[in-house]
Amino acid sequence: MDTKENKTNEGLDGEEMEALKETEDSIKDENDTTAECSEKINSEEINSNEEKDVDEEKDPNKELNDIKNELEKKTSELADLQQRYIRLQADFDNYRKRVRREQQEITNRATIDLVSNLLTVLDNLERALAAVNGNVENDNLATGVEMTLRQFKDILGKEGLTPIEALGQPFNPDLHEAIAREETNDEEKVNMVVEEFRQGYTLKGKLLRPAMVKVAVAEGTGN
Repeated sequence: MDTKENKTNEGLDGEEMEALKETEDSIKDENDTTAECSEKINSEEINSNEEKDVDEEKDPNKELNDIKNELEKKTSELADLQQRYIRLQADFDNYRKRVRREQQEITNRATIDLVSNLLTVLDNLERALAAVNGNVENDNLATGVEMTLRQFKDILGKEGLTPIEALGQPFNPDLHEAIAREETNDEEKVNMVVEEFRQGYTLKGKLLRPAMVKVAVAEGTGN
């Protein structure tokens, strides 16, 4: 190439040769300058991007905001779960209480029905004992009936059966059923129970059967 350039340049004088050289040097300088600028620009862009990435990664405010947002989200979710748990627990407690109450009511109803039916047997045992008492020939029978009656009352008593006191007590319409009246001139006996026809009972504090009684009234008001 140099040979070709030398051959080309052989026809040029000294001034033209110098001008040509200066032009070539200028072009080379321009190329070098352009390359340097390009490298500088590229370097600055790379540095700028890296600084931007570093700034974004190390921005404490952004990182703190992200943490706060995540914490608020988790706190809200936790609060919702706690409310759901409280509601479920309340529903379960209500359900458990309702089931327990229903079971107790069923048990009480069954006990009431059973004891009510057994009162007839109890009445018959008391009548049988009254019939054989005082009869020497039936002493052994009376003893057996009395033992059976006592045992029967003990069993029912454990279930909550309690006899109602009536004879000699003031008439109580909540516990006594007056089926007869007897006139008296004794003011202290007025409105008192003077005779009991049938024993009354309560079961676990509630009236099961009122006592059938005769009540004394003031003389002249019997009718």
